Amino acid sequence: MSNSQSRKLKIQTPIERVSLIYPPYGAVKNEPGIKAVKENYGVFPSLSLAYVGGVFQNIGVKVQFIDANAMQLSLSETIDKVRGFGPQLICFTITTYLFYQTLEWVRSIREATGVSTLLGGVHMGIYPSETMTHGEIDLGVIGEAEETVPELIAALNSGRDLAEVNGLIFRREDAPDGVMVTPPRPLFQDVDNSPYPCRELLPNDRYYSFISQFKNFTPMITSRGCPFHCIFCEQGGMKFRPRSASNVVDEIEQCYHVYKVREIDVFDSSFTTQRNRVIEICDEINRRNLKIYWAIRSRVDLVNAEMLEALHSAGCKRIYYGIESGDPDVLRTLRKETDLAKIKQIIDLTNRIGIDTFGYFMVGSPGETARTIKQSIRFAIKLNLDYAQFSKVTPMPATELYRMLIQERGRDYWSEYILDPSMEIYMPRPGCAMSEDEVQRWTRSAYLRFYFRPKYIIKALLRLKSWREFTRSVYTAWSMVAEKLFEKMWFNKKQY
Repeated sequence: MSNSQSRKLKIQTPIERVSLIYPPYGAVKNEPGIKAVKENYGVFPSLSLAYVGGVFQNIGVKVQFIDANAMQLSLSETIDKVRGFGPQLICFTITTYLFYQTLEWVRSIREATGVSTLLGGVHMGIYPSETMTHGEIDLGVIGEAEETVPELIAALNSGRDLAEVNGLIFRREDAPDGVMVTPPRPLFQDVDNSPYPCRELLPNDRYYSFISQFKNFTPMITSRGCPFHCIFCEQGGMKFRPRSASNVVDEIEQCYHVYKVREIDVFDSSFTTQRNRVIEICDEINRRNLKIYWAIRSRVDLVNAEMLEALHSAGCKRIYYGIESGDPDVLRTLRKETDLAKIKQIIDLTNRIGIDTFGYFMVGSPGETARTIKQSIRFAIKLNLDYAQFSKVTPMPATELYRMLIQERGRDYWSEYILDPSMEIYMPRPGCAMSEDEVQRWTRSAYLRFYFRPKYIIKALLRLKSWREFTRSVYTAWSMVAEKLFEKMWFNKKQY
């Protein structure tokens, strides 16, 4: 132990090795997706944790990355791997709605190894004091890691007072309630200088989505924040910070040549925010002759024919569009700055150019009724989408939708949940009179109505490119049926 601060935190220094752990997750209450879809949606790495791994590597710390989810490792197997590596710090990323699933692993690994824990993620900045009531958490990073983590490690190794490091939460005997929260750090601006995720430590051949075509597969993030203000998104209104086109394509090229990646899913909330940047990225992919299959997410009001042609020429094969509803009033409430005619126009244009279309829809928005849901289902079918996802509205922390709920009900449900693991309530939905059971049934019904049409089934079969994709599709479909999806699911089919 190098100093009193480390002794109180029980952190062995110097910090030379860290273990980053991504636990497996199952369905939980207040999960936006239905169980069958959740369990068959795919296997993805934790990009946020992989970015942190890159930050540690950048300052000379050796990193062990254990993706227990992708590798299907048990808790005991994971503990054995951690012991074999011998880290001075064990790191996790944590989300609010998966809080207790992560916490179980944090607690067990800390007890088994005696090594202190460092947690990060957006959640830490929303509910820091509530989170630190759980004694298995020693340190937390609030905000982005690029500047905080190097300064934290330098402070621990030199004996500097951690109170001088911004963006931290940690245990300290002389602090109120034994927990110190330091001032927040400004957003990291020069995102081109962020290290790439530590993909060399990831089992890249294990990742896939339920509609991915090729291995190896990886997600990517090319920007942070979003200039729009959809009420259900925690990114809404956060300063948009895009990476340069050359920096993005450098990462794509690294993925292609070093990690043999052949399919990339760009996870930006809206990749198409800056049209010129999109064109530059496409031109650079073509200039470097990177034959990559990739997908993006976009609002319908941000694309045009020129952009779509450029995306198609550069290998973009699928666009996930945030459509959300087929009811104009619901769209206005959600602050989706578009209309049904524009949505139809862009989906038709995307299809004609040869890019697959995937529509996101939500069930249970403010003002939602059985009538508006039926409109959304009919609209999804009318759009001739290649894929659709129907999610139950869940008011997530730090969104305007959740602030609406607090104002409507006078309770901070997520705060209560973090403080009390026995809390069993389903999260209400502001401005929506439908029960959880009704929203669940309508969401299942939407899937059945969209995917179990003869016309769609024939189209899907003709599109299949491999036996793996066929078996995955059949298994997912069977899971949906087996999970009582027909249970009053065709309820009042004549209503349509």
